[in-house]
Amino acid sequence: MKKIGKKLVGDKLHFQPAKLWVEKIYSTTYKCERCSHDEVQAAFYQAPKPQGLFAHSLASPSVLENIVYQKYVSGTPLYRQLKDWHRLGWQVTESTLADWIIRGTTLLQPLYQVIHDKLLQCPFLQGDETVIQVLHEPGKKPTSESRRWIIRTSQTSHSAGIFYAYKPDRKKSGQELYVGFKGVLQCDGYAVYNSIDCQARVGCLAHVRRKFYEAAKYDKQAQKTLKILNQSFNLEKGWKILSGSERQLKRLDELSPLLDIFWNCLNSLATLSKSLLGKAIVYAHGQKESINKLVKYGELDISNNTCEQAVKSLVVDRKNFLFSTSVVGAKANAIWLTLIESAKANGLDPQKDLTKILTLVPRLGPFPTEKELETYCHGIKLK
Repeated sequence: MKKIGKKLVGDKLHFQPAKLWVEKIYSTTYKCERCSHDEVQAAFYQAPKPQGLFAHSLASPSVLENIVYQKYVSGTPLYRQLKDWHRLGWQVTESTLADWIIRGTTLLQPLYQVIHDKLLQCPFLQGDETVIQVLHEPGKKPTSESRRWIIRTSQTSHSAGIFYAYKPDRKKSGQELYVGFKGVLQCDGYAVYNSIDCQARVGCLAHVRRKFYEAAKYDKQAQKTLKILNQSFNLEKGWKILSGSERQLKRLDELSPLLDIFWNCLNSLATLSKSLLGKAIVYAHGQKESINKLVKYGELDISNNTCEQAVKSLVVDRKNFLFSTSVVGAKANAIWLTLIESAKANGLDPQKDLTKILTLVPRLGPFPTEKELETYCHGIKLK
């Protein structure tokens, strides 16, 4: 038989299971024959031991990255990871995995702080917060609520940055996160945001729309206002590719008159103040000033949904591992989420990015400079 050619007849997908191995590291000792007779210099020399991730630990960047990825991206709690690690031959305990996660964040705390500092230099930011539970929190019951605050760049930013922070309550402690910010902040109607010292606070039309959407299920009057809000979002879809200045002009010409119609419509509605529609009207009127400011800043979307999407990543994790055991653990969660979600927002592979960071950042020493850390800010170039 003589071969005359070939053709592709199909594809098969294969899987290679993960594996663990131990790397044994040796340090070579040298003897200097000439130095052996010299009373001043030593006769033996040994290569320095390579710096590990943690002192006296088996931990390596690839293993810690996998633990972190499974927990924060795949939503797999540590106790459920144990079976996989045991199957691979590593008889590790849950306390060891938790300890490594916390010790890893001590190495990355300077990078975490640089990301926060750079975000505060941005001209436009979005903010939000959500509930978390911390069991062993000083002065509080295990069932009490704590808060996770989220700060991120606007949709029009050339590169994305997302910052998560733990705070024990929903009061002014969250305000501390914005100290030094002089730009424009987009957020919901929570009163703490009003006390933030920044250039301006802009509202979210999606929060307003959401309340009228719920009211429209029971009250036909809300359908009219909901229709106006839907028109606003439809206009924005057509302006998505425009620059900030171009979008601002469009809003002045078309969105501003539509908002005037919306406010006049609210004034004409008759309803009980405690009904769903009444509550929606009260909330909208409370946000009128900040909503109208949307016309001035084309660099911001008319909704805060991009920031809320960052909250959803946290909510998915919260459903899987439910709570943080300690304040230290809650802070560690914030650091890992900041690095992972910032990487994802910039189109980077979080696994590869974490391995790179865990390999290279510890080599910078205990006091790295901001310039040294900028290299590892997930490609973020915030101005």
